[in-house]
Amino acid sequence: MPTVAVIGAGAAGLVAAAFASAGGAQVVLIERTKDGGRKILISGGGRCNVLPSALAPERFVTDSPSHLLRGMLRAWPLHEQRAFFERDLEIPLALEEESGKLFPRSNRARDIRDGLVTYARAKGVEIRFDTTVTDLSIGAAGFTVSTSGDEVQCDRVVLATGGLSVPATGSDGAGLSAAQRSGHAMVDTYPALTPLLAKGEVHASLSGVSLDVRLRGRSGSKTIESSGGFLFTHRGYSGPSVLDISHLTERGTEPTIRAQWSTLSPADWGSAFDARSASVATILNRHIPGRLAEQLMIEAGVLLDRRTSSFTRSERIRLIEMLTSYPLPWSGNEGYKKAEVTGGGVALSEVHPKTLESKRVPGLYMCGEMLDAFGPIGGHNFSWAWATGRAAGAGAAAELVKTTSVESGFSRTDKR
Repeated sequence: MPTVAVIGAGAAGLVAAAFASAGGAQVVLIERTKDGGRKILISGGGRCNVLPSALAPERFVTDSPSHLLRGMLRAWPLHEQRAFFERDLEIPLALEEESGKLFPRSNRARDIRDGLVTYARAKGVEIRFDTTVTDLSIGAAGFTVSTSGDEVQCDRVVLATGGLSVPATGSDGAGLSAAQRSGHAMVDTYPALTPLLAKGEVHASLSGVSLDVRLRGRSGSKTIESSGGFLFTHRGYSGPSVLDISHLTERGTEPTIRAQWSTLSPADWGSAFDARSASVATILNRHIPGRLAEQLMIEAGVLLDRRTSSFTRSERIRLIEMLTSYPLPWSGNEGYKKAEVTGGGVALSEVHPKTLESKRVPGLYMCGEMLDAFGPIGGHNFSWAWATGRAAGAGAAAELVKTTSVESGFSRTDKR
């Protein structure tokens, strides 16, 4: 029977192994940790945001042609992915209305990881945990995967080793290094979806303050925006809005990231400050947290007891600018240790879009975080992992079965 080795039992690897086995291949899944799926376990605060309620390909980041990314995402539509979890894995999902995220109804990430492992085994996958790959070579007879246990001879290899983010989960970039050594075009990697570090101590007193904001910055000629939760930390800034724009800090010249601290526009704030003899601080406190309001007044040079009746035009202009287009003082980011994903990786043009087989190394497939694409938080990156894992696993099996059928002297349609 044809053999496929899948290296890496994360989100993409577990799905790849299951679909390769379901497609008729004999599959060995090799994983360096003792149980696999470590990022699944820590995602969503231990709840696992399995999928978004709606996919947003336009919000993905890639240096590769966007049509390749869209095609890979749409190869396994969102409703079919949800059906896979609910029907095949028998894990009901629940929509969190306020966030638009789908979680397992049990709110246990372990149910997703364990469900994928159980499903893969039920499909006939041999899983080897606590096994480190030490070398990968290709010869006339196929691939040889050298491990800490033994050597695995196989016809096809699926690399699903992830990137460099959250190294404590087992990510070490080994697959990326292997892809680069074998001549694949690579986009320089960088930490993405990671908290930012503050510049100086100006916001140290705001640690713990949270609110919903809108952030915007520029990447080249393109304006990037994010919105949602924002948290001042003892080191800088975090929350969904920050994570979704953090990649700008790694992309060329240092961009200015501006914050709009509420839904109010400059005109709205102008109207609010038209109130007769009202406390400026009280007006601010209706829309933003008190500690932040005080900090912005200090930075704008507005006395904390200022009333609108004595509000000067220059003070008003400065404060409205602070409220609607505040330049966030950042000095860097928390790096791979805190990054939820790795930006960059293998260029999407290096693989066949339907099967994810390498165009440079026949029989080698790559999926998940290894590829040059990531989306916003909220289940998009899991959707990418599920879709590309399925494509790689199914593609490897289909090519094997087709090759074996031809070598045996009959086509698949001749089988009885």
